[in-house]
Amino acid sequence: MNICVAGDVHGRLCKFYESVKNFESGLKLSFDVVLQAGDFGIWIDGKHHDGITKIHNGTGDFPDWYKRKKAVPVRTYFINGNNEDFNFLNGLKISGNLEILKNLFYIPNGTTAEISPESGNDAENLIVAGIGGKYDPEHIKLPESDRFYTRQEINNLIKYADENKSDKDKRIDILISHDAPEGVLIEDNDKNRYYPKAAGLRELILKVRPKMVFFGHHHGICQSEIEGIPVYGLNILGKKGSLLFVRMKRGLDGEEKYFEKPVVK
Repeated sequence: MNICVAGDVHGRLCKFYESVKNFESGLKLSFDVVLQAGDFGIWIDGKHHDGITKIHNGTGDFPDWYKRKKAVPVRTYFINGNNEDFNFLNGLKISGNLEILKNLFYIPNGTTAEISPESGNDAENLIVAGIGGKYDPEHIKLPESDRFYTRQEINNLIKYADENKSDKDKRIDILISHDAPEGVLIEDNDKNRYYPKAAGLRELILKVRPKMVFFGHHHGICQSEIEGIPVYGLNILGKKGSLLFVRMKRGLDGEEKYFEKPVVK
């Protein structure tokens, strides 16, 4: 399975999918799925958004795509960031219909998505877990909290991993968070280097033990690991390191899934 992982988009769908298609052309392959690490830019009304979205030049193309019910060109799964229309996303969770546009799917906080290849492939289902939003020391204590992740959502994924540890096809392959786990070094686009302090995510990684971890939010890059688990931070769209390609395959014995070394654009 050919997987593209993307950082913050902030509603600029035309530019985003143009970049994805250019990445495909450079690699001389087609992506089976795109995974996006939050701040996709889900705003239904172009005049209704938060202050941070205004800094990122507004809502971009998404309101127009949504109004015209335009299908996205590559099957895409995203988690929420901290700048989205949470009234709309919460309505999706309640309805149970997580396909916003054709081929565009939302992964709510503390849940998993089972993604099957659409054509014959040497790797079977991909299990992706999502923790969207950023860290806040008070909001993490709440049952749910829109733009912030919570302890309950972390525990939901730990419980899922524990219940499915004996089923190799249900184990979490990839964890996507919007914020970054503690202990990894980030370099942002202003060349600042720092270690994030988002509590709970490192613990989640160590208990769930996915094969790979990706995050966005910090508008910078990171290539690190946590006890042997690769961790990548994706940059904002248009900057170096905003897209990454990784191929998931089956071992020669047909049993264990594994990932080849990623290619970063």
